Amino acid sequence: MVDRPSPSSGFTLLEIMVVLFLVTLVALIIGPKLSFHKPGDLAKTTREIVGEVRALQWRAISTQRMVRLDYDLDRGRISASEVAPSGNLILLDGPGLKAHGFPKGITLSEVRVLHEGKVHDGKTFTQFFPSGAVESTTIFLSGPRGNHMTIVIRPLTGRIHVYSGEYRAEKMPPFYGPPSGEIPSLEDALDQ
Repeated sequence: MVDRPSPSSGFTLLEIMVVLFLVTLVALIIGPKLSFHKPGDLAKTTREIVGEVRALQWRAISTQRMVRLDYDLDRGRISASEVAPSGNLILLDGPGLKAHGFPKGITLSEVRVLHEGKVHDGKTFTQFFPSGAVESTTIFLSGPRGNHMTIVIRPLTGRIHVYSGEYRAEKMPPFYGPPSGEIPSLEDALDQ
């Protein structure tokens, strides 16, 4: 009796190609949904801030109340608050509105707002109005590798522009705050 190799002792080239095609197809479908962002990803943090700005814009319009995005440049934190009819601030806590810090290596290097001008340290805020208008704001973010991103919020339309690097916009308009200079702070809201 002659010993012959069995006909199914391995894969054919066609079978291997079909398996590779299926693996590639699955990778193409699932791959873009996976997040490969590292901690300190400046682009991701910028997108999160832009999302929060849009959420606050819509909240101001839908509730017909003034809303603020508060910045703490010293601690590297942002939070959202609503101006109650009494003038007090109410800290907002909801989807996309929770107070949070930035990932390690990302800092708020400067915020330019209409009511204060350039702010490099301390606290400031951006005001969102029930009409959909937003206080003119430029936010400068610095990343861990010396890279920078700039977020510019246009006043009347609330349109948001994102620039890679430090974008220096035209001069800020002069300060038009309340005559008394008293602008409610987040500490006032937390004390109550």
